[in-house]
Amino acid sequence: MSLLRAPDLPVPEPGDPPAGPLRLFWWLATRRKAHAAAVLVSAVFSLGLVPVMPIFLTGAVDDGIAGRDWGALAAWAGALTAAGSVAAVSIVLHHRLTVWWRQDAEYRVLQLATRKTGRLGSDLRRRTTAGDIVTVGITDVNGIGHAIESLAPTMGCVAGIAAVALLLLDMSAVLGLTVLIGVLAVTVVTGPLLRRLQSRYRTYRAGIGAITGRATDIVAGLRVLRGVGGEERFNAAYRRDSQRLKRSGFGLAAPGAWIDAVAEGAPAILLGVVVWISARLVAADAITVGQMVAAFGYTAALLLPVRWLMGTAMTIVQGQVACAKVVELLALPEREAPRDPLPGPAAGAELHDPVSGLTLAPGLTAVVAPETETAAAILDRLAGLTASDAVFGSVPVARMATDELRRRVLPADHDAYLFAGTLEALVAADRAAAPDAAARVREAIATAAADDIVDALPDGLATELGDQARTLSGGQRQRLRLARALAADPEALLLHEPTSAVDSHTEARIAERLTAARGNRTTAVASASPLWLGRADTVAFVLDGKVVATGTHAELAAARPDYRAHVDRELA
Repeated sequence: MSLLRAPDLPVPEPGDPPAGPLRLFWWLATRRKAHAAAVLVSAVFSLGLVPVMPIFLTGAVDDGIAGRDWGALAAWAGALTAAGSVAAVSIVLHHRLTVWWRQDAEYRVLQLATRKTGRLGSDLRRRTTAGDIVTVGITDVNGIGHAIESLAPTMGCVAGIAAVALLLLDMSAVLGLTVLIGVLAVTVVTGPLLRRLQSRYRTYRAGIGAITGRATDIVAGLRVLRGVGGEERFNAAYRRDSQRLKRSGFGLAAPGAWIDAVAEGAPAILLGVVVWISARLVAADAITVGQMVAAFGYTAALLLPVRWLMGTAMTIVQGQVACAKVVELLALPEREAPRDPLPGPAAGAELHDPVSGLTLAPGLTAVVAPETETAAAILDRLAGLTASDAVFGSVPVARMATDELRRRVLPADHDAYLFAGTLEALVAADRAAAPDAAARVREAIATAAADDIVDALPDGLATELGDQARTLSGGQRQRLRLARALAADPEALLLHEPTSAVDSHTEARIAERLTAARGNRTTAVASASPLWLGRADTVAFVLDGKVVATGTHAELAAARPDYRAHVDRELA
């Protein structure tokens, strides 16, 4: 990549980062080593050159003004102009390179986080919260990018301070030591303040993740909350947490204000000390008037670098906390893929879960359990979403390659995520490029009784829908999720409450059409709705995680009062 051309982002492969916040930070900063080196070198010329500009004043005053040599004055003024031009060009180049440097780091963090969430798959909700994921993708990505961007001015400021100290040492040991001691004193004073800021920012960052998670939950379940009268309760909890977060944010102000005070006051005090010492040295003929002017200029020019150093130090502290959160996400354990995957069984094989005793044979099986979580757990085991001894035919589900297992056994949750795009692409999913994709989509939409959704949209199947299709109702989104699962056409389809958000008439049409469309392929529906139970070839009744009875809906209703009571309660 040319140093004067923006990097191609996102990168094809973000790489494998090391563990640890500081190591991750350094790793991100050095992915493009030549680019990073160019940024730091340009920082030295742009920011480090500014504090040493007063060196030209020494010659201009002593040789030109005091010596009344107008040629020397013009030469020193020309040199100052040339140095200023170099600094100006360097600042423009430095800013461009720094923005690209920051963007490269931000994109890599986003790619790493996205890759990790994809690998976690269904385990993501069990490992972390939606609030933490959102905060990593927004707050932490920006924090890391700005922290890496701050490394460049830090290098330039340090170079400028070191150059000024050396020039003053060459001019006068007393002046040079004064500047060095002053900078060291500022470092000693701000060290504990930065540690306190880091501690409080870590608490503040945790609060951001928590309140973002609560906001995400409220938005995702707003219709349900309103339906059960829980909206005000959640709003009250959100207001309470937001006030706590505000107080935590105020806690950042104290160390931040002290650091700002040091950044503003220390250079001013140092400037006064240097002027006083240099004036006494001029009076004692130890230095010239031009050197005194230069000493004043050097120290005055340090005001900006010291202020920048304090600001970048706070930014880097925030970046370190952000890196720690990213490291936590990347360290979440993933479900291990089988080392030597086994090929799946022949078509038409049964799925069996030893824990519950449920066996899914070709045809429609309804799973009825008083606790919906129990039925969901059974389907997760059969689909290989959680570790289990479930088998597909005679092949352990855990030993099958993930791609083959997901192609043949598809778990479809009623609140699965809906990605942005056209309606056709949403339903077609990974089969969008197939030659029969359009026909498959239309058939799946008809089976899911979602024709009215297509007819109501301005561009039909070509209508662009936003993330989670929030412009649609809950029942409409649920039917689109079902259509997407049907369009995948898996050998075994596992549905958890696929029609919980639709009315009974629509549910009846879906049950009728799905039964006909799936034919003799394995389909499991976790539902206690009589509209599904009446069409099921087999109903499995689950109590305390175990299948206690199987048969048709009529047989179980006649033989098991507990089953009949549960179904009647659901119907009521």
